[in-house]
Amino acid sequence: MKFKSLLSKKYLVFSWLFVPSFFAGCVAVTPPQLSVRADGDSVAYRSELTDPGAKALFAFSRFRMLGADNSWEKAIAVLKQAISFDPGSDYLQLILAKAYLYRHQPDQAVTALELLLDRAPESVAGHKLLGDVLSFQQKYAPAIDHFRHALELAPEDVELQLRLAMALFRIERKDEAIAELEALLEQHPDADFSRLTLARFYLKNQQTAQASVTYRQLLERQPEQVQAVLEYGKLLERQDQPAALELYQSFIRLNPRAAAVRQQLAQLFLAQQKLDKALTQLQAVRQQFPDNWQVINQIGLIQLELEDWAVAERTFRLLLEKDAQQGRHRYYLAMALSSQGKLAEAIRVLEPIGKKSSVYTEAVLQLGYLYKQSDQIDQAIAVLQQAIRQGSQHPELYYYLVAFLGEREDHQMALKIALDGVEKNPEATQLLYQLGVLYEKLDMRQTAAATMEKILLLDAEHADALNFLAYDQAEKGTNLETALKRAQTALARKPSGYIVDTLGWIYFKMGRYPESREQLEKAAELYPDDAVIQEHLGDLYRAMKLWEKAAAVYRRALELNPEAKQVDEKLKELILEGY
Repeated sequence: MKFKSLLSKKYLVFSWLFVPSFFAGCVAVTPPQLSVRADGDSVAYRSELTDPGAKALFAFSRFRMLGADNSWEKAIAVLKQAISFDPGSDYLQLILAKAYLYRHQPDQAVTALELLLDRAPESVAGHKLLGDVLSFQQKYAPAIDHFRHALELAPEDVELQLRLAMALFRIERKDEAIAELEALLEQHPDADFSRLTLARFYLKNQQTAQASVTYRQLLERQPEQVQAVLEYGKLLERQDQPAALELYQSFIRLNPRAAAVRQQLAQLFLAQQKLDKALTQLQAVRQQFPDNWQVINQIGLIQLELEDWAVAERTFRLLLEKDAQQGRHRYYLAMALSSQGKLAEAIRVLEPIGKKSSVYTEAVLQLGYLYKQSDQIDQAIAVLQQAIRQGSQHPELYYYLVAFLGEREDHQMALKIALDGVEKNPEATQLLYQLGVLYEKLDMRQTAAATMEKILLLDAEHADALNFLAYDQAEKGTNLETALKRAQTALARKPSGYIVDTLGWIYFKMGRYPESREQLEKAAELYPDDAVIQEHLGDLYRAMKLWEKAAAVYRRALELNPEAKQVDEKLKELILEGY
């Protein structure tokens, strides 16, 4: 039985389903194109059956025409008629399987191919296509069997060997897959895609040295192979960044329009914090692809990092022209505007960002900050309250709302919000700390201390909570050894003048005056305008009978806080003590 096909040029050649190749170890499933060969103007299909053959030819011709008109259900029906008239035609059965694939019906394609192979077990095309379909269905073990059978029939088929290796790799038979490709390349050293696949397999199998060698071999053969440069470059970035840099730059010198390589080089520069160089590469890509909005967005972000506010503003305005509802562009534009002091305009840009935006919380926080900076504290509070009412439970919303209410001295409302925030975010230590400080302001120091202890259960080295408790113990003169350890831990975790003051004050309470003096003088130098620190230093000098020094710092404390009556009393007592 002989089946050939012929199309006059006026007929359409069918474009069949393309199933994407899987990357790095996945099986490439690309069912062969369904097309019919042209050979003059006469139909080359000749059935050896006289009348049934004519009927088969007529049905097949109708199939071609219906397929060209995209009427695939009818096309498949008449193709089945053609097969019924010429049941011995392997070609028609193969075409039926391809038609099912085009219609996204892989199960039916498998059935058609199994029927074909039952009748013609040595059909290479049948085994190959069935292996492809089974791979697409992730049925790799039977796919491997069909690829192997096909290779027994066509041992020189490079494409079959590659597909077999990829299917083996997908079921973790990595060593076998690698061995298949190594053997393939030994026989066919010009099979460059197989070499690229082998390099990927080596990488996946943690054989980086072999992967490097294979990538270099491929680039020696094909120096303009972009994908090899990109993959090898990524490998080099982890091992030898200067070598990766040289690879990218030398490739770009020879191929200045290699946008993908420029973009990868830009990412390397960004990782190295070489923002200017990254920007240069991305701008070159933008010149080549002026409507690549992802590249333009990244350029804008770098301009923000470089604090080139006016240029960043223009970039994000351009992005907003492309998509006015894009909240992220609005957020970054507002950053550029506010950094130039254009607060009112930044507020107008942020206000339309809705709760469905991915940057909604950040936008609300920024909006609240801008309202506060514009002396609109009530509006700042209102926008944060609205976000919380709409269901946002982010701890920073509560944190800043409590802070703004505190600035308005609405401590009771701040306490209510802080408690609600802690209930919604019980492990938000900064919010818990803020609640503890609020308790202290409301003269609920015992409750404040208990709140700080809760923080330490979540984070045993929370510097601010440790400092609060250490200072509280120093004020009470109790558990001073514990207070000292807490202050030392806090200072190691977070160097701060206030923690230095706490440490010095604990030493003072312990009577360790030389150590206290070292710390308190350092704290007073760091915060010369803090009245409490000046008072602590004065108390130390007084205890050390350094009368003049004590008097000087007490006077400084009174200058900073004229209402500190206790300091005035201490200054008067110096006279009685010998000053």
